[in-house]
Amino acid sequence: MKLRTRVGIVVMVLAALPSSLLTWNNYRENRQAIAEKRDVALSGTARELADALESNSTRWLEGLRADARLPGFAELSRPHAAPDPLLMSRYFSAVASRDVVNISAVGLLNLDGSVIDDSRALNRARDESDQPYFTRLIETGQPQLTGPHKGPGGEQGIYLSALVRDADDQRLGVLRVRLEPSVVGLIMARSLVSSPDLSATLLDEQGTILSSVGPRGSWKTPDLVLAGGIGSTDGERFASEKVRGTPWTVVVHEPLGQWLEPQDALGRAWWMQTLLLLTLLTAASAFIAHRLSSPIQRYSAAARRMSKGDFETPVPQHSGSEELRELGEALASLSVQLHHTLGSLSRELDQRRKSDEALRQSREQFLDLVEQLPCAVYRCANSSGWPMDYLSPQIQSITGFSSETLLHGDGQAFTRLILAEYIALNEAGLQQALENGESYEFRYQIRHRNGSLRWIWERGAAHRDEAGQPTQLSGVIFDVTQEQATAGAIDVLRSGIDSQLGGDFFSALAKGLRQHLGCSAVLVGRFRGDPPERVSSLALEERTLGVSRTEFELADTPSAALLASGRLDVADAVGALFPGDSELRSRGIRGYVGRRLDDRQGRPIGVIAVLDDRRIDDLSSVGMLLDLCQARAAAELERLMASESLQHLAADLENRVMVRTRELEETNRSLSQAMQQVVQSEKLASLGNLVAGVAHELNTPIGNALTVATTLRDMQTQFAQQVADGTLKRSSLERFFAENEEAASLVERNLSRAASLISQFKQVAVDQASVRRRKFDLRETIDDVLSTLSPRLKRLPHRFDVQVADGIVLDSFPGPLEQVLTNLIENSLVHAFTPGQVGSIRITASKAGSRIRLHYQDDGAGIPAAVRHRVFDPFFTTRLGQGGSGLGLYLVYALVTGPLGGSIGIVDQGQAGACFELDLPDSAPRTSEETE
Repeated sequence: MKLRTRVGIVVMVLAALPSSLLTWNNYRENRQAIAEKRDVALSGTARELADALESNSTRWLEGLRADARLPGFAELSRPHAAPDPLLMSRYFSAVASRDVVNISAVGLLNLDGSVIDDSRALNRARDESDQPYFTRLIETGQPQLTGPHKGPGGEQGIYLSALVRDADDQRLGVLRVRLEPSVVGLIMARSLVSSPDLSATLLDEQGTILSSVGPRGSWKTPDLVLAGGIGSTDGERFASEKVRGTPWTVVVHEPLGQWLEPQDALGRAWWMQTLLLLTLLTAASAFIAHRLSSPIQRYSAAARRMSKGDFETPVPQHSGSEELRELGEALASLSVQLHHTLGSLSRELDQRRKSDEALRQSREQFLDLVEQLPCAVYRCANSSGWPMDYLSPQIQSITGFSSETLLHGDGQAFTRLILAEYIALNEAGLQQALENGESYEFRYQIRHRNGSLRWIWERGAAHRDEAGQPTQLSGVIFDVTQEQATAGAIDVLRSGIDSQLGGDFFSALAKGLRQHLGCSAVLVGRFRGDPPERVSSLALEERTLGVSRTEFELADTPSAALLASGRLDVADAVGALFPGDSELRSRGIRGYVGRRLDDRQGRPIGVIAVLDDRRIDDLSSVGMLLDLCQARAAAELERLMASESLQHLAADLENRVMVRTRELEETNRSLSQAMQQVVQSEKLASLGNLVAGVAHELNTPIGNALTVATTLRDMQTQFAQQVADGTLKRSSLERFFAENEEAASLVERNLSRAASLISQFKQVAVDQASVRRRKFDLRETIDDVLSTLSPRLKRLPHRFDVQVADGIVLDSFPGPLEQVLTNLIENSLVHAFTPGQVGSIRITASKAGSRIRLHYQDDGAGIPAAVRHRVFDPFFTTRLGQGGSGLGLYLVYALVTGPLGGSIGIVDQGQAGACFELDLPDSAPRTSEETE
């Protein structure tokens, strides 16, 4: 055989064999890939159907679980209780309103399986104890989904059931809901919208067909379908998936010929390609064998070297035909270009690998940062329903669902958790924020997977495209249920204790805490002894006994631990920590949370504690609530202790005042007798000396002390009445403390002065000897007089108008001037105003050179013209026998014309009231003692 023929055959074989093997392998791989792709599509569709059915069944069961927790069902399910038809209808309507299209009946059964009531009258009093939904529910205690199947009345449907429990988690009855069977077909049909050529069948655990959709309809199911997976049977290709949480299996199937059609088309294309390739290779091999038998080997060797990366060895040149020379030149040029290209590709790949690595690290760092946040991060589209394409893992702790579950399907699963009444509000707030170019904030409620309601705070912003239109939204989601609950608890407690004081406060606090927390008991106690040895309860609110009071020793009790550390948080088995506390064992207490109450100096004065016969799972919430109440309870206990001390002090003070008053009364009687003798012998001069000296200096502190003591008794009576009526406010309490402190100071100061005067009684004959000269500001002296009289004046409606400029300084005797002003005010209060009248007293002063003109005026009854010339006479009064002594204005006259060195007169202004004008020197005359 000629070399050309051999070369041709070899070339054709060498060219055809690899090509055939390559195309055959490609054909097999593509055929397998097509089959796998079709199976993946079938499996994916089956999984989508199963997920859709699982999601709906979970939603149904969780919704029913939440409905069964409604307190109304617990009341309606109680044995021997006649259900209220109106209340029953209202709760049935609430359950049915979740899905008014598919829920066909709602029923409430007792634990024997008998229907208590049903939204369809024909089901009432029916015995359903042998129904699968009932028997499984009673056995497992968990919500059940069965069907579709016929019920006891022949109604076809899907049956949902959940146990109704009371507050102690005891079974009371069964809540049953029947759904229309068509809802399963509708769910399956919606999931097959994008795959109209596929069919789906829903089976129960026995393989019974429950529902079928699609062009193929139902079909005979083999046993291997129930085992799950992918297979073929009876000319059908199928994929099956178990629906988690249900007894259902969903099967997606299509005709086997339809499934094989892409593979058969690929086979036909392969045969045609192979025949065409062989034809071309046969023609080409003859030509190549003729032209390339010799140089092809050299070029092949060069090509092999290049394939191994050897670009340094030059490509041999052929001196024969021009084509071969060009082929050699092209191969050489190709070697150079490949060398440069591979170098560039190598550098580019290195750069890309570095960029990919940096991007990967940046993404990992970002995800690590997001996962450390105390909130969930999301990204969603700015369209109806806000479909999400990203949710961080923290969303599971907020909703109970994983981020994969919420992102599955149309991405709107999270939006469906939001309560309906908040959807419209969120949409309006979002649109307003987008229009204003601002970030948005929402506060709304969602339904958790366990059926509870959670408060959510959301904040986010929009991402805009090049045209400035918002296309995506991203933000953060916080669970603020605890903060909301704490705020609600604070409001509840505040509404009960704001207006309470003392024992009423502690009782209201204990009752509010126990009702809010649902615990067994709340104790507010006070330490007794120094150091503390016992605890007496200020309030003990118990679930069964109500408010009671007790006292116990501190030793080996939780209160002793609170005294030492200030706080105690025990979730369970508190009795094991304090085995010597028999009260804990007898009451069955397991959980204990307590706080010590300290006064403002940090000294322990009491305890506040929460006790429960169940485990306390949320210690932080209970502790935080006690922390909020701790300061107010401590302040109230400290106020109660201070009030008790003040009452003891007031009682002791009143006794001392009464003793001193009796002594002073005896002294006054002696002085009165002496004064009467002086009046008879020297009616004006001697009386002036005695009254101006003794009565002025002695009666002033005694009168002030008596006035303050009387006022103090009135304030105590008023305070006791407010405490008894429960109308005492914090401001009243603070004012009472301030006035008591001021009154005690005034009584002590005036009685001390009176005691000093009594001890020096022998020197009272000379008035000036007991009066001290000093420089003083007139306005400050007037303010001091009004402040001294304020305990009495505060109980009267009269107004005072003082218009005296600052800076009027006198070098005189402030004591006599204070007595003058006091007597003028007392004269107005006694004589000028009738009971119930609102009067006005005005005091003005001006300085002209070295003289001070002081005007005192009231708008009361005034002084009759017939007696004006006698008002300064001693013992003259218009209220003889009615409390008037007749010495008030006489003392005023004596003091003004005596120590003060001025004059006083009555000014007739032609209007109601009395007006006195005092003309005083800015420096009082020197007395004989001062001159000497």
